[in-house]
Amino acid sequence: MMTFKDISDVYRFLGQLPSFQMHGAVAARLGLDRIRKFCSHLGNPQDKVPCIHVAGTNGKGSVSVMLSLVYQNAGYRTGLYTSPHLNHISERFRINGVPISEEALLRFFQEHGEDLQRTELSYFEITTVIAFWWFAEEKVDIAILETGLGGRLDATNIVKPEVSVITSIGFDHSNFLGNTMAEIAGEKAGIIKKNRPVVIGNMRPAAREKIVHTAKKQGAEVLDARTLRPRYRRGRGKAAGLIHFWEDGRRSEVRTDILVPVHRWNVAIARLVIRKAGDMFPVSLPEFCEALQSVYGSGLLPGRFERLAAELPWYFDGAHNPEAVKALTETIKRQEWATPPVMVLCIMEDKAQKKMLEPFSVFQKNYYYVLKSERAADFAQIAPFLSNIQNLPPCEEEIIDFFRGLTKQVVIFTGSFYFYGVVKRWISRIIKAE
Repeated sequence: MMTFKDISDVYRFLGQLPSFQMHGAVAARLGLDRIRKFCSHLGNPQDKVPCIHVAGTNGKGSVSVMLSLVYQNAGYRTGLYTSPHLNHISERFRINGVPISEEALLRFFQEHGEDLQRTELSYFEITTVIAFWWFAEEKVDIAILETGLGGRLDATNIVKPEVSVITSIGFDHSNFLGNTMAEIAGEKAGIIKKNRPVVIGNMRPAAREKIVHTAKKQGAEVLDARTLRPRYRRGRGKAAGLIHFWEDGRRSEVRTDILVPVHRWNVAIARLVIRKAGDMFPVSLPEFCEALQSVYGSGLLPGRFERLAAELPWYFDGAHNPEAVKALTETIKRQEWATPPVMVLCIMEDKAQKKMLEPFSVFQKNYYYVLKSERAADFAQIAPFLSNIQNLPPCEEEIIDFFRGLTKQVVIFTGSFYFYGVVKRWISRIIKAE
């Protein structure tokens, strides 16, 4: 049995566990019995902090970040649990934007590592337990918890939230969640709790009907983001975007650094959550609008049409399913670039599908990178769906040389969020060399 003398032992232990990032289905051990049992052993820390529980195919990370920014701006000590991490595991756990310290991580494993090793908890279950434990230890006022996969059987689904959120429903992880919109919606709707309200985003009728039906059986009030009629238009200067919504017959405006129009729905969702939880956690409308002025600038939302370096017109967007790709292409159309962007794709093999890849055929130059992961799609799986695509050079030195020739060109890296760290490494090397 491993002992945890220092933080390197913690990282070594976690590195031995299958992660969804690297191993896919073998790491996704859905079910609640294991985590319920272990949390009971810890004294059920998940019941000691009020929370908001956020699920959805797309937008759940963005809504979670927006909510955390709003509550923090309003003076609440706010916990935020998200996944996956893009650079370091500590990113998954934040209080008022600050990641968990290595000292706290080590303390968790020194106190509970021996018991952990007697369980069969997955990587995601362990990180979820850490979030529950740390937020309770630090006595946060409220925690924002993002689901990992699905909802009904997701490890986070042992909480009793003040408000549940389902941002969107799309075709993703069908091997786990179902092959129809209604089936996937049913899995996401599994987070709805008895007599607890649920806020839903913009989604297709079949998905909405399934969620409303589930909510009715649970006696849960449904609040629909469509009622706020959110609109997005480009701004100027620091206000890259202007998002308008209507409530109580009045129009409100959020001046924000958000560049992606689809985020108007996430802002509307966040607004409904804030209002519904207002009795316990009051937040004024000015506080809400102020908090969302710098969503990208907060550093809490990497990889969502993020400009990767001031010196380079290069962006990263983790568009990893058809709905996200559609949102990305719509965002690109709104930009005023002199020349079409170069697209660089990297996806997992379960995403190597026509509906995922065909939208990229409108771009003149597409390149593909094969991630070093068991789940990564290789070039042969991509080529049948996208004729105008080329493989990047085989070794990193050649790749770096290739991109040095594109420093004046708009480049968009997209596909898997797991590609993010690789791209950041390339950029670091290119900027240092210059």
